[in-house]
Amino acid sequence: MDRGKVKKREKGRGTEKEKIREKEKKGKEKGEEERSMSKEEDKEKSRERGKETKKEKEEAEEEGKSISTLTRPPLEPPEKNKQILVLGLDGAGKTSVLYSLASNRVQHSVAPTQGFNAVCIDIEDSQMEFLEIGGSEPFRSYWETYLSKGLLLIFVVDSADHKRLPEAKKCLHQLIGANPVLPLVVFANKQDLETAYHITDIHEALALSEVGNDRKMFLFGTHLTKNGSEIPSTMQDAKDLIAQLAAEVQ
Repeated sequence: MDRGKVKKREKGRGTEKEKIREKEKKGKEKGEEERSMSKEEDKEKSRERGKETKKEKEEAEEEGKSISTLTRPPLEPPEKNKQILVLGLDGAGKTSVLYSLASNRVQHSVAPTQGFNAVCIDIEDSQMEFLEIGGSEPFRSYWETYLSKGLLLIFVVDSADHKRLPEAKKCLHQLIGANPVLPLVVFANKQDLETAYHITDIHEALALSEVGNDRKMFLFGTHLTKNGSEIPSTMQDAKDLIAQLAAEVQ
C-alpha cells in the first residue's frame, strides 16, 4: 500500500476525532451553560415565591390586625371610673370635638376612629374620662354594651349631612330607649357650613321632643374652624355643663 495514502487516511481520521472531541466539548459547555441558566431561573423563581409568601404573610397580619380592632373591645373600665360616652355616625366630627374639648384649641382629626378612643380631660379640680366609639356600622354593636357604664351620653351629628339625619335619629333613639335616664348632650356640629341645618331644625329632625321628661337633655350648635384657634364659646359652655352633669351623676 502506498505510504502516502496511509498517512492521508490517518490524518483524515485524526481530523474527524478532533471534530468529535470539539463537538463533545461544545456540547458539554452548552450543557453546563444550560444547567447554570436553569439554576439561575430556579433561584429567581424561589426569590419570587419568597416575595409572594412574605406579601401574603404581611397581608394576613394586616387583616388580622383589622379584625382584631373590630372584634376586641378595650379593657372593662372599673365601675368607680365611669366614662362619658361620645357617639354618633361616622363623619360627624366626634374625634375633632373631643380633642378640641381636651385642649381648648381647635384640633381637627384627619382619620375616622377605627374602634375606641379614650381621652382624659381635666376640668378645674376633677378629671373626666371620655370614651369615643367609632360610628361606622361594624362598631355600633358596641354602643349599647358601654351605655350602662356611661355617666352621660354626648351624641354628635353632622348638621350639613341632611340625608343621614334619619339614620342618626334612629341610632340615637335606640340608645336612649336602652337607657331611659342617662343625661343626653347633643352637638349639632358643623354649624359653620352653609348647608347646615339650624339647631331648631336639628331638634325636629332628631325628634328630641320625644326624648322624655325624666331625662336631662341639652342641644348645642357647635363648629370648629382653624386649627389652633380657641374653641367657640358654645363649646366651652358645653364643656362646663358636661362637667356639672358628670359631677351630679357620680
